[in-house]
Amino acid sequence: MIKQLAAVSLVVLAGCSAGPTGDAPNLTATLKTPVNVELTWKITDQAAAGQVVEYSNEEKGEYTILDFLPLTRTTYQHTDLIPQTKFFYRVRPYYGTASTPVELTLPPGDLVESESEEWLQPSTRPGPPARASVRDAQGAPTDFTVTMMHANGVKLAWTDQTTDEQGFLIELKADGAADFANVAMVDPNVNTFGLITQPQEKKATYRVRPYKFGEPTNIAQQTTGSS
Repeated sequence: MIKQLAAVSLVVLAGCSAGPTGDAPNLTATLKTPVNVELTWKITDQAAAGQVVEYSNEEKGEYTILDFLPLTRTTYQHTDLIPQTKFFYRVRPYYGTASTPVELTLPPGDLVESESEEWLQPSTRPGPPARASVRDAQGAPTDFTVTMMHANGVKLAWTDQTTDEQGFLIELKADGAADFANVAMVDPNVNTFGLITQPQEKKATYRVRPYKFGEPTNIAQQTTGSS
């Protein structure tokens, strides 16, 4: 049985900006149960393409992405956590214009094990020099194609138009889904990528987006209780 704990106040780490002097921190972390944390924040840049929620178990450690969220989201639930453990959180906007979406319907069939899966590997094919910034609308990838490789695999290819991307996001919207979801991240300058699809993605719409992260919120800390 889960024991109820006393409320735990938010900790803003020393040296992390909480906004102008006197302002409350943007990002707050609340312990809703001993092992569930709720994050709440405010959107600060409506020009962003979306935002990522990240966590670390060390104040200055490497952060791991929990989820990609639309700008309409200002809360996140991090659940079923390790008891009696410190968690550090931040939210970062990301920028970049997506390619024109492409829809593809795959035929029925289970996953096929192929002798050669080289097409799955991200690669860089020759193309014209990129000229735009990630924050420019002209930075959207062009010549985006989605090619069926087998009943559960597709190869994506595009022309890179940006000079300063940190990488590319592969986004997919399964038939009937409310919105696109990020399904993969690839390195800068990559312009081909192979994807093994899920059973619910037989009919789906694909797009690719260059991305660059913006400045993070303050860092919020919580320590979980006993389960």
